Amino acid sequence: MFSLSLGGRKSVTFATFVVTATLGLSMFPSNTKSMVIDTSEGMDDFFDCSNCNEIDEQYDCGEIIMLEDFASPKHEWAEMNDPVMGGKSTGTFSVDDSSHVGVFQGSVEIVSFLNAPGFIKAETSKGESWPDASSCEGIQLSLKSSTPAYKGFRVSFGNKRPKGAFPYTYGFKTDLVLDSTTKDFQTVKLPFDHFTDKWDAGSGDAVVTCAENNEFCPQQEDKKSLYSIAVWGEGVEGKVDLEIQSIAAYGCKGTAEINGNSSDSVGEVTVDSKSVENVGGDDIVIEDFANPAREWSALNDPVMGGKSTSSVSLGDGMAKFEGTCAIVPFLRAPGFITMVTGDRRGSSDSAPFPDVSGCQGMALTLRSSVDYKGYYVSFGTDIAPGGRYAMGYKTPLDLDASEDFVDIQLPFSDFSSKWDDATGKTKVTCQEDHRFCPSLDNLQDMKTISFWGEGVEGNVALDVKYIGAYGCASGATFALASAPTDQANSGSVYSSSSALLVMALLVAGVVYVPRFFRRSQHSAKYEELDVSDNAGLV
Repeated sequence: MFSLSLGGRKSVTFATFVVTATLGLSMFPSNTKSMVIDTSEGMDDFFDCSNCNEIDEQYDCGEIIMLEDFASPKHEWAEMNDPVMGGKSTGTFSVDDSSHVGVFQGSVEIVSFLNAPGFIKAETSKGESWPDASSCEGIQLSLKSSTPAYKGFRVSFGNKRPKGAFPYTYGFKTDLVLDSTTKDFQTVKLPFDHFTDKWDAGSGDAVVTCAENNEFCPQQEDKKSLYSIAVWGEGVEGKVDLEIQSIAAYGCKGTAEINGNSSDSVGEVTVDSKSVENVGGDDIVIEDFANPAREWSALNDPVMGGKSTSSVSLGDGMAKFEGTCAIVPFLRAPGFITMVTGDRRGSSDSAPFPDVSGCQGMALTLRSSVDYKGYYVSFGTDIAPGGRYAMGYKTPLDLDASEDFVDIQLPFSDFSSKWDDATGKTKVTCQEDHRFCPSLDNLQDMKTISFWGEGVEGNVALDVKYIGAYGCASGATFALASAPTDQANSGSVYSSSSALLVMALLVAGVVYVPRFFRRSQHSAKYEELDVSDNAGLV
């Protein structure tokens, strides 16, 4: 608590301050789903406008929107090679602060079991915030190379994946062809219509180009939120060297808005009973195999050199998931098989799942005819901070061999996005760290569901009758803690606390301003006004 000494004409000043502050605060947005630019450190730190006279209202430089300037990089970059697939390629990525470049170097070698070149890549953290590039023509890179004749340079962005693609491949990719006659800096422009998400997981080459089928072209929503950007050395054996000054979107028109991953904030959702199908009052049907609404398919590990096999069939009111989880030779460890539905990349083309954000957990009716200890179930497309391949939220299924179906309930708090992508086992639980709990976005639309046989060698025989959500309350609001991004929302974004401050200021104005006017008519002496901390004045 503190005091303000006011009197006479100063009461008018205080009243003016209250009204002005209230109106000013009320104009700020309280929706944190779309991040705004934090100008606390200056706009020049975010947009490279060294060639512009001034920053215009669109926060771009003419027709350029800066995505990454290595004079002041805004994204986390990590390098990854193919040894996870048994390859021998090596690479590094670092930021040279003195030269203001990102340095990507390494060597692409032959993957022995594929008898073909592997890959190295440097990629930003997945799901970071990027300017809206939906009004732009493409991406340009300012860079130089001591190996400009290397033919395996590629660039990718986004998280979309066409149907039937290998689950670890994602995004739109195109070749990065350099002028091989120079080792000086050059600017290479890559039109968006040269990118495709239908590319070969082994070589990186385009299987179907955007020009051949626009189904595989980047759409407006893909350019609006880039998700991540990666540079590659792939599919061609040889030395790799790049020094990147900047990455930008060119040919842009309109406002550049920074888009964040809205699922990465702590949120609340109100469940509308009219928008979901309620069964038994507090259950929501996700899939009833007596009348299945979704397509289900098998996905195994042979693309990683594994020997596992599986099949999925629907009939007699159930889904039958059968197969064998076998040893992956080059890993000398068991691989995986899955029964999956939906789009693992969260594409907007796939039908949404019902909103279960107001529910307590997942309900299953199923049985296993074999004693197998490697069953798991997962949903969603989020990737844990620092993760690479482990996608979605997973939990083990503890089933005994039986001829009878059993009903089990799995609280959403049992699911975690921090699981081992080699064994499927949970590394950090939701209870241990709330960053790995299911996000609001992935509960409002699960995007994909998978049943797994993973990390344990043996036969799999799983029959599933029903998938649903239990403990669902109509019209109730549930607070959900979700995985935060590496970049916190800036202080320039007002949330619900600003609404409380506005209300407090309004109350203060209504209560105290009339008193000031009355008192100023009777005395010119200073009056003391106590304003409690609850009034929101700091």
